[in-house]
Amino acid sequence: MKNKTKVKTSRFIFILAIVSFLIATVQGILYYKKYDTFFKFLLVIQNSINAFGFKASVSIKDVIAFMNNEPTLINTVVGYAYCIAVFTAPYCTISFVYKFLERILRLIIGFRRRKNCQHILIFGYNDDVKAMLRNNKSDPKELCIHVITTEKIGQEEVYDLNKSGYVIHNIDVLKAGAEELPALFAKTHLEDAKNIILFEESSIRNFSLLQTFRLCEKDNTEKIRLREDAKVSCRCEEEGIGRLIAEYYNSAAGKDAYYDLELVNFPEMQIHKMYSDIPLHKVYEDSDTPLDECTVHLLVAGLGQMGQQAVLQAMNLGILSDKNKIIIDVFDTDIKKQKAEFINQFSSETFDISEDSVKLKAEAADGVLEINFYALNVKYLDFYSLLREKTASNPYTYAVITLENIDFAVNCAMQLDEIFCEIGHEIPIMMRMDSDRRLAGFIASENSALANVQIIDDRSCIITLDMIINREIDRIAKEYNHLYNNISIITSDEEGNSDNSDADPETEWNRLRLFRRSSSKAAAYHDEVKEFIIPRLAKEKKTDLNKKLEEILGTDGSIMKFTGSAWRMNGSEKAVLDNLKKDSFAYALASLEHRRWCSYMASIGWCAGERSDRFRKNPCLVTQQRLMETKPEMCKYDLMSLMERYIRKNDS
Repeated sequence: MKNKTKVKTSRFIFILAIVSFLIATVQGILYYKKYDTFFKFLLVIQNSINAFGFKASVSIKDVIAFMNNEPTLINTVVGYAYCIAVFTAPYCTISFVYKFLERILRLIIGFRRRKNCQHILIFGYNDDVKAMLRNNKSDPKELCIHVITTEKIGQEEVYDLNKSGYVIHNIDVLKAGAEELPALFAKTHLEDAKNIILFEESSIRNFSLLQTFRLCEKDNTEKIRLREDAKVSCRCEEEGIGRLIAEYYNSAAGKDAYYDLELVNFPEMQIHKMYSDIPLHKVYEDSDTPLDECTVHLLVAGLGQMGQQAVLQAMNLGILSDKNKIIIDVFDTDIKKQKAEFINQFSSETFDISEDSVKLKAEAADGVLEINFYALNVKYLDFYSLLREKTASNPYTYAVITLENIDFAVNCAMQLDEIFCEIGHEIPIMMRMDSDRRLAGFIASENSALANVQIIDDRSCIITLDMIINREIDRIAKEYNHLYNNISIITSDEEGNSDNSDADPETEWNRLRLFRRSSSKAAAYHDEVKEFIIPRLAKEKKTDLNKKLEEILGTDGSIMKFTGSAWRMNGSEKAVLDNLKKDSFAYALASLEHRRWCSYMASIGWCAGERSDRFRKNPCLVTQQRLMETKPEMCKYDLMSLMERYIRKNDS
């Protein structure tokens, strides 16, 4: 179904063409009235046709002379109307020719595509979608991309998009009833699409669009049923709407949701890529500092959406041991308002919350995690005086500038660079520069006055079709989840070998609640950090990593015995825990992983208590010592990262 505005425009042009033709015909009849009937008919038709061909037989000059010679009312009225019609008729011709060429182009593109090409639907047409389409390098023959929008797009822009292989549909889905949806989506190949991308700027609108798809077997049968392996990427950057979408999707957990859902948060993606490219432990990579003493002291200037993500992800990625400190100092001019919104997602049962700081309670997790808030303007002297004071007592190890004001951001970056260079303490300084790519290019150049400052990739770099539909982190998270589900641990007195399940990772993933997916992603994110931690820990413990893996998890492992398809506990639960505590390497890594999990769960608002997904409570949200006392059977699962590496080592 076409957009109403487009339908009205087409109808107007059609009516205008008919009116122009009739006026030209009447003018011809009046002008050629003295001719023989047969020739008069031919001349009238010729004039009417020529009027649409940019060269009417009866010119405006002829009409003026005719009106002067025979100044009757009808000649005057028709004459004036005809003078207008000779301009409207060619306009109608141009419109018809353009539409004809557009349809021919679509037909050609349709023939060029393979019948089994993959269909992708994108809802919304805004700056982010335009950036995604500009960055797209896919073959139009292999990938058919449909853009569905309510926005009015100029004909020239539509033509360019069609020429590039994109199909534009002007559809307002939300104004249609459920029974109208099949007809509405008839030409979009929605039911055949493997990827559906909901990228409207409004998170609420994206949620409403999501509800037009049938979620599970119990859902309304009038809704659209997507293909079995469909993936829906839903843009959402608001915490409240995100939780609402999660509750909606989680209602199908364990009931085989008909599609895979991913919530897309651009600031989260930008910050993850930043920490992936330049990790929080960067300053310690070439040092001999013990992991327990690798304090992560993070400076965040600006507590907007990107600043909040910088803090939240540091709570996960800053875990380098079960004891290392994580101290985050946040600066913002309106810190009171920003802090109130930010800490709303934390539980007061997990954090000690005061006016100017948030500290993870000692009973919630091992180590130190504190976030300090400062209401300081980065252009004022007080800000830099405080920085010098803090740097002298506890040097910063990483700085993130997410200020939207370019002048403030540049000024802050220059001052930080100067302060750190002055004391010979070079650390990663990351700066947001979304709005001015030319300035970003200058800052990124080595000859710049800000040579030590690096730019956070802006949205146009992050938003690519490949990153949305083929995100590497999703693959890793699904593999991690599959591994967790299929690590079969059997007791020492069980008979036989318990084979790991060969269930499809996609099916397992679709059965998960969204927060469990987020947990798997957080673990996958931290796997990059473990690539630094595990070899470093083995070195600190003066042990060979491969030999240690074989010693504790091999076929005759001291903690678990690998059977080739499962791990058999080497003794009772108590014996396994005792052996784990005796091995300093395994215990350190298990304690680290448990702390990381606790810190992550705390960052998304969970607290200790009787298990309840609805109320965000989990009895394991405690220190390692407390876990060994209350849930000793859970400790062995913190060795999963080592088990994964053992399998990977054997496969290689």
